[in-house]
Amino acid sequence: MIIRNNVYTILIVFLFLIQLITSGCSTAVTKSLHTDDLHKPKVDLVSQKLFQEKCSLCHELPEIDEYSSEEWTDIIDYTHDTKATRKFITLEESESIKGYLESTTQA
Repeated sequence: MIIRNNVYTILIVFLFLIQLITSGCSTAVTKSLHTDDLHKPKVDLVSQKLFQEKCSLCHELPEIDEYSSEEWTDIIDYTHDTKATRKFITLEESESIKGYLESTTQA
């Protein structure tokens, strides 16, 4: 019986040490991590979907970070100023996409 109690004691001490080691490896969430998410603009999922669906009809989608928000506005105004493009995208959709790209590149 004494040997069994010693085994249990060693096992409990071993498990306690494992708990101490693993809890020291956990990351602490700081206040700044929570506030950083509050300052990120909310992505308009409808506009994001419009961008992905409408713009990929004619060409491969570029990376959003390739251009500034002003450049995106100029690009969209220039490319959607034709009768051919108006068949695929309305003015409201175009404005929605511009708003999405502007808010995404300002982040």
